[in-house]
This record gives sequence, C-alpha cells and structure tokens, in this order.
Amino acid sequence: MLVALVACSNDVDPRVIAGGGVGDGEIDGEVNVFVIDGSTDVPITNATVEVGAKQLMTDATGLAVFKDVDGPQTITVKATSYRSTVWVGVNGANVTIPMPPTSGTPDSATLSGTISGWETLTVPNGHLKGALVLYSWNNTLGSTANDIQTPNGTNLCIGQTCNWTIESRTGSVTLLATIVDRDPKGNLDPADDTQTIIGYAYKTGIIVENGVDQTGLALTQVEPGNLQTATIDKGMPPPALTELAYLVGIELSSNETAQIPTFISTDPTNLLVPNRTVFGTDAMYRLTAVAQTASGGMGAQSIVLRQGLTVPTLAAGTWLNTPTGVTVTRTTASWTPVAGALVHSVAWADATGALLEITVWEDKRSSVEVPSLVALPATGTLTAHVQAIGADLDPNDFSLEEDSGLLWGVSAQPMSIP
Repeated sequence: MLVALVACSNDVDPRVIAGGGVGDGEIDGEVNVFVIDGSTDVPITNATVEVGAKQLMTDATGLAVFKDVDGPQTITVKATSYRSTVWVGVNGANVTIPMPPTSGTPDSATLSGTISGWETLTVPNGHLKGALVLYSWNNTLGSTANDIQTPNGTNLCIGQTCNWTIESRTGSVTLLATIVDRDPKGNLDPADDTQTIIGYAYKTGIIVENGVDQTGLALTQVEPGNLQTATIDKGMPPPALTELAYLVGIELSSNETAQIPTFISTDPTNLLVPNRTVFGTDAMYRLTAVAQTASGGMGAQSIVLRQGLTVPTLAAGTWLNTPTGVTVTRTTASWTPVAGALVHSVAWADATGALLEITVWEDKRSSVEVPSLVALPATGTLTAHVQAIGADLDPNDFSLEEDSGLLWGVSAQPMSIP
C-alpha cells in the first residue's frame, strides 16, 4: 500500500484504500483521490481527476488533493489506456478509484502435466472417462485474468491417457481437474448422453510468472473418502430469466478460488465435490448462480454470489431483479431503482471495448449525466448496461479488496444505442 504524507485541512492523511474504496470520515474541506490500475493496484500518474468544477492531474503516487469541498461529491477520472470512471455521491475524505485497462492481454504462462493414477481410474464398459483442468480465479470482479482461453481444448483429457496443457493467469495458482464418467447410452447420438462427476485431482501453490512455462506438473487425486455430495437450491430467480447456470467454488484464500464447472454434469444441482478441508482448514465453499435469457451475456442477467459457506448445501437465496424503466443515451441514463440493491451503475462500450462506467453511491438517485470530461463518441453503435449491485457494506466506508466477501448479487439490463 502506498501512502503519501501530505498535510490535510481536515487532519486526514492521504492513504490508498486496498483495491479501491472510500473511507476516513465525511468530506470536510478536503478530499484525497488516489487513482490505481484496477488489475495491478499500481498508481496511475497523470490521470485527470475532476471534482466539482476543478480538474487536477495525479502525481507519481496517483494522488490528487482537492480543497474547499464538503459533503458528497461526483468524482470523474480519465486516463490514457483506461476505461473512464465516474463515482457519484462519494462522501469520504480518502477515495481510491480503480481503473480497468482498456487494452492488452492479461499476463499468462503455459502449464502442462498429467493426473497421477489416471490409468487406474475405471468406468463401466462402454463408458468414457474424461477430465477438465482449470486454473483458480482471483477474486477481482470482472478480471480478464479469469477468462484466459486454452487453444484447442488441450486442458481436456478423454480416454486412457491424460496429458493436459493449460494457459493460466499469473500469481499463486491452484489447478483443479474435474473427472467425469460419460455414458453414451450405447449409440453415437450425443443427445441422450449423460455425464457424472466421479472425482477430482489438484495441485496447489503453483507460482506462475508471465511467459515462464512449466511442464511435468502432476495433479494428485482427491481420495474417495474426501468427496461428498453438494446440493444447490436455486431459490427464486427473476421469472423472465429462465436459463440457469452454476459454479461451485472452493475459496482457498482472500484472492484465490478454485471453480468447479458444474455445467459438465447432467445434473448440476446434485453432484460430487471435494471436502473443502482438502485445501486447508480455512477453505470455504462458494456458489455462483446465473439466471439469464437465451441471449446469454448479451441479454438481461442476474447473478447471485454466496461466499464463505462451510457446508455443501448451497442455497442461492434472494436474487436481484433486473433494472426496469431503463433509458440510456450518449449523454444520460435513467432507471427505476431495484429493491435490495445497494448501488447502481451504468457502463457504456463500443466494438473496441469498455469506454465508461458511472457508479452511483446515493441510494435515491435514479439518473446520471455523462460529464463532459469523459464524453462518449458522437457516432457509432454503443452498448450500455444498467446494473444493480447488492452488497452488505457501508458506501462511505469500504475497501473493494477487504470487503469483497460482502458482495452478494449483480443484475443488468442491456440497451443498444445506434
């Protein structure tokens, strides 16, 4: 964490809030705004920050200090190669705003190896055994490091040998292989096939550096006595969102979760999972449940996140409805607030990627205007998403890193702007 020791009129020293956030009391004469890279937490120098009618550039520590300000403020940030960001209704003497990069690919490396004892695994005659190897995710919402694709599906094993290769994010990584028994029902028509999860193999503590490939990694099978059945209760998702999907995660640390692809099981709501304590006494279960239309991520969507679960009886619980009354243009957006949501946001993108996100921290506000500093392109098709966010935190005192476990739901309604 970087700290710049600068005298404050309200006696609050500037400090970076981990991962982004707000804190240290209400704005009373001065607000310290740090701007950081949303992927690396590195300070962004020479970002333009606007509070009220005043604009400043961030210094080498990513800091801009605004004086003669009181109460909730709209903070607008713009920087080259980053998605512009606006926070509306911010009321903390220290504010740290993370900005996602708009270009570039996440750091990665190629890992390869086997599953120990693969040859001894048996399935009934006429069945196929297979395994899908995945790397653990970090816990940064929307991180592109969690969506690195492995070319040609080489992280999939089928048949009597298992030599996998996977493209992984960097950092501390756990590899988890989900092992399945596929029953082709004695014919060549895949439509009636069923697939059942029968086991897992893993390797923890792999340190991955950008571009440094690793070979010969052997995944250890989880012993049968350390497997148990998980059940998923979907709760009551929004009625119009009829397509459901689930991920069961095992939270390994504050910034690492191994995901189980439940979608590869014919019954994704009742399946075998590892006992969480295989990965340490502090490991917990997590449920991510997604409700959407047939348009998938391009349509309306609601996501529930249940974290820190100790037993494999996983309930989605309360879902957020999608925003209604949505109107979005290149300069404004409005909506009807979603019951149960803590905050709302609007994100605009074009064919090249994300352009701007405005987050509203005031619960009664239901419209925004795009500040001139971050004006959107006058021509070209844009896609906008109005989002409702559910979290059990104080909007005037939070850290996106330390309080990530308090996020429980997101819903979104898309709109096209010709």
